Amino acid sequence: TDFCGPPKTIPHASLSLNKQYYVGQVLHFKCQSGFDKRPPTSGTRTCKKVNGQINWTPLNMQCTNDSS
Repeated sequence: TDFCGPPKTIPHASLSLNKQYYVGQVLHFKCQSGFDKRPPTSGTRTCKKVNGQINWTPLNMQCTNDSS
């Protein structure tokens, strides 16, 4: 089985972490309480194999407590 490495963390976002990350696995990120002023406040990343390269799909998610 092909495995991804651990994904990069997102500031102030929580993630249910596993020990192994395999191709096809979907991770669900969610902003922590008080850090959800800007949408999107949650998102997913998927471990994919493309042209022999195993990578996480990008996640454009910002968790901030900035009220502006």
